[in-house]
Amino acid sequence: MPALRSAGAILCFHGITSPATPGQSEAHMSLAAFRTFIDAAREMGQIVPLHELVRRHLAGRGTGGLIAITADDAYASLLSDASDYLAREAIPLTVFVVTQPAAAGTRYWWDRVDDLFPQVPRERWRQFEDACGLTDGYRWGQPARYGPLRPFRQWMLATHQGCWPAALEPELQRLEREFGIQTAQRSMSFEELARFASLPAVDVGVHTLSHPVLPLLTDHDLGREISAAYQILREHLSGAVPILAVPFGLFDERTLNAARAAGMEASLTLAGTTLKRYAGRDDLPRFCLCRQDRATKLRARLTGLFDLDRWWRVAARRYPALPSATT
Repeated sequence: MPALRSAGAILCFHGITSPATPGQSEAHMSLAAFRTFIDAAREMGQIVPLHELVRRHLAGRGTGGLIAITADDAYASLLSDASDYLAREAIPLTVFVVTQPAAAGTRYWWDRVDDLFPQVPRERWRQFEDACGLTDGYRWGQPARYGPLRPFRQWMLATHQGCWPAALEPELQRLEREFGIQTAQRSMSFEELARFASLPAVDVGVHTLSHPVLPLLTDHDLGREISAAYQILREHLSGAVPILAVPFGLFDERTLNAARAAGMEASLTLAGTTLKRYAGRDDLPRFCLCRQDRATKLRARLTGLFDLDRWWRVAARRYPALPSATT
């Protein structure tokens, strides 16, 4: 059996698609695809609870051959068949909760935008962007390889810190009504989370109050996004783990300091490597798996043999570039 080399790894998933919960976002995948990735992880090592992997790493103990599974945004589509599969296979999973959407089980703006975009004629979409305030600097400054929605996304992150403003809600709702789009993917409610977290191998972790771009916030708001979210999780759910999944994978030294001050043991990023070069660090990388990824590629990445190129690029600039008109 192949084994991870002198390090562990953390995998990141999002929602599960089905006839009842479709979704255009590449972040969501079918249960069959999810199972394929879990099978690949099992071939490469032992799946363990995230908190166990993190604490072993922080204690300087070996994590070779260990893999943790996480799911961001606490999507309700993890319920039903996915929940049955996780329970039947006793797969440890840590689901990261955004507490404001969880208060009512609401939908995320990025899913709504992803679901609308393929159905809306380009000229009508341009009208929507103009009504929202998207500038030509973003419209023409983004690398084309990231796709046609990249300008709008980066503008949202940079201009509104990643949080959909109430002033733009009527425009988005108008577009949804016009084209008959009702996004199925949504956050679990706290009631649903309590049932999901009652599975023997499921933990919940911190994904902030509102899923903002943390480095763009003031010191006060940055600390509150993490500490208040953790407090709310502990009030609603037993056994919340003090681990932060950084929204959008965007962080800086202030983010890490605020997380430590809020009692977080580690901050999970989307750096896309194994843990082997992270000794002594509490900003821990994850592999974010999307619909277009393949299990064969995951197996290769889990060996750690492909870390070096990514590591040197990350090491040259430890923190991800913040969203702007040209990044």
